[in-house]
Amino acid sequence: MRAVMNAAMLRIRRHRPDRNPLRRRSDRLESAGLAVAVLLVLLSVWPAVLAGRVAFEGGLRDARVGPGHRQQVTATVLREPRPVRPGFGEAATSTVPASWTTPAGSARTGQVQVPAGTRAGQTVPLWIDPEGDPTTPPAGHTDVVLRGVGLAAFVQVLACLLVLGAVAGLRRLLDRRRYADWDAAWLRADDRWRRPRRP
Repeated sequence: MRAVMNAAMLRIRRHRPDRNPLRRRSDRLESAGLAVAVLLVLLSVWPAVLAGRVAFEGGLRDARVGPGHRQQVTATVLREPRPVRPGFGEAATSTVPASWTTPAGSARTGQVQVPAGTRAGQTVPLWIDPEGDPTTPPAGHTDVVLRGVGLAAFVQVLACLLVLGAVAGLRRLLDRRRYADWDAAWLRADDRWRRPRRP
């Protein structure tokens, strides 16, 4: 643990602003870029939280139950489902015709999903939309929370990856400049060393 802390402090000291004469302009630019990157990562927390909140509130709206939203009714199966062989990890279900009555009192028929082994005449719970058509059941509170947290985490990770990519690009440009300066310095030194001395 101490070795990790020492390595981290060494890196921080390497990029702190100071008047070290050995620090090149490219080193100062890299330090400034890293400071901006840390600031951008911290600022990206706000959009991530906002995106998660929007997803959470949208999930709560979609999960509303009652008049004007999805409601649960009882459907009567009109025909026995055909036997099916479910795939690995799948529940055995079939689509069969069924009838139900909407909360407004109108009778409806349509295709609904029922568990395997359901008999004709049995009743099954059915979620319907405001028009009375079958729909998916509302998401539970845990699912809505996970959706919001998941989107917030995705936005934060995406922002971090973009910032890391920008930092990597900046370091690559600065390294090219450093290597070019280093080569130029070696050429000047070589030229100076090869120059004949005056008697």
